[in-house]
Amino acid sequence: MNRRDLLSSGLIFTATAVGLTVAIYHNARPLLDVLLPLYRAELQLLMPAFHIDKLDWRIDRGETVVALTATLTKYRIVLDRVIPAGVSISASTLAAHAWVHPVLMLALVASWPGIRLMHRPWAILLALPFALLGMLLNVPLMLWGAVEDVLYWQVDHARVAESLGSRVQHFLDAGGRYALAFVFALLVIALFRVIVPGSTAPAALPSGDDSKKRPRRSLRDRVHE
Repeated sequence: MNRRDLLSSGLIFTATAVGLTVAIYHNARPLLDVLLPLYRAELQLLMPAFHIDKLDWRIDRGETVVALTATLTKYRIVLDRVIPAGVSISASTLAAHAWVHPVLMLALVASWPGIRLMHRPWAILLALPFALLGMLLNVPLMLWGAVEDVLYWQVDHARVAESLGSRVQHFLDAGGRYALAFVFALLVIALFRVIVPGSTAPAALPSGDDSKKRPRRSLRDRVHE
């Protein structure tokens, strides 16, 4: 990759990321209204022992958050202790967690070097289901981890990190959501190159006389020199 291609990819990445961020910022509330029923279904799968009493979004200290209230419908054994049914837990997480994955992943796909400009829209189209998957995973996983944190905290403060939900939450907070976006982008690029074999642009030859192969001199020529 030459300097011009690198600069072009950087500009496309920046323009795509900024454009998506602005678009999501102005449409975050309608998007959340669409996503909340899907979040509720996911949380019910992640927390079968809980009843989802309330799940909505609100503005908290200037930030949009997704808030959950859930009630334990049957007893739960945590660290050899019984948590009785009826315990109600509230948790919340930033709605912005849902937007990191699609913005980063789509910007990476749109700016990936080596893909012909005419094929980039098709690569982005292929990436959309993976972007939606990222949006659907981040917030429910964070809320699930927060609920698990509360349960383990009630039993033993020092062993909160032992819960699976807490580990997933900390993985995402430690950069995991960015890593997943990058992995998803790589997967989309690999699939796209398989589906559209001619989508990769040929590598540019280096400029200057060095790009031309010089004829090999014979031993006689070297002796005469």
